[in-house]
Amino acid sequence: MRHGYAIGTALLSAHRLREIHGVVSQAAGRLADPTAQDLLSELKQRLAWGGIEVDDSSPVRAFANRSIVSSALVRPDSLAAERQAEALETAIVERRRIELERYASVGSFADSPAGSFRVWPLQLLFHNIGWYLVYEEDAIGTSEGLIRSERIDRLALRRSERGNRRGDDVHAQALKRLELLLHHSGGIYFGDNLDGQLRLASPNPRLRATQLVTLRFCCQGWCFAFIREGLQRYPIEHTRFSKPLPGEHWWHHPKAPHVLEPGSAADSHPYPVELDLPPWTVERDIDLRNWLFGFGAGIRIDSPQPLRDEHRQKLETALAVYQPA
Repeated sequence: MRHGYAIGTALLSAHRLREIHGVVSQAAGRLADPTAQDLLSELKQRLAWGGIEVDDSSPVRAFANRSIVSSALVRPDSLAAERQAEALETAIVERRRIELERYASVGSFADSPAGSFRVWPLQLLFHNIGWYLVYEEDAIGTSEGLIRSERIDRLALRRSERGNRRGDDVHAQALKRLELLLHHSGGIYFGDNLDGQLRLASPNPRLRATQLVTLRFCCQGWCFAFIREGLQRYPIEHTRFSKPLPGEHWWHHPKAPHVLEPGSAADSHPYPVELDLPPWTVERDIDLRNWLFGFGAGIRIDSPQPLRDEHRQKLETALAVYQPA
């Protein structure tokens, strides 16, 4: 009676508890979340105590995304390993500074950190294919450091400093800055310029606007049909879509940002799109390129010129692969 008393009647009904079990099962399985795995084990035990059966039927809603990293096959000292993940979560909760090491042999980008470095861990985020640690660099002599992200299977926790902690208010301010960076960047890449990050997270809208650059491209009809459905891919207040061509009557919500005049019907790409994005997103963000370049010849980039040149070069390089010898 002590174990199962009031389960199913106190906070949520038995039906709702089964739905929660399904959500946690998805996070534990598809997303390989070690915290969810522990929670799932405890939830199963408590539901059994309360006499609530959980069947193995498929849930109504499920995650299609899944982690590409197997926690059972990573290095034992990797942050993706279950015990190391628990130590990392403790450091986040207790606001500790930690020392990380990035493995030398893992995949890297031009501005990826190398070797050992000290950071303030902020949050664990699942993004597309795996779990990432978002952290603030330990900036000596300044109150704020650069916010970055790194996939956890590429990192090892070398030390968690019990004597170096910071207050909840400082941690909360960093999380608020992270939220703004996520909103404006549309992904988890935040560049390598602290001043730029601080300007973008400023409460002054004019100062924020100075940190944005406009990406403009034009679309073929089939391509534009997909793009105009993604109203929340990037901030809607910084998104502008084409109006319909004369005589077209496809539906769009009255509040959707269809404000740009379309090109000529004779143009192969008559539908313009404009996005105001941070410079680091336009210059180096992989997610933007995977999405934009994935449309191939369905888009024609107008500006900025470096991104236009990059798109053209990728198309020419791919075409050259299939040219006869």
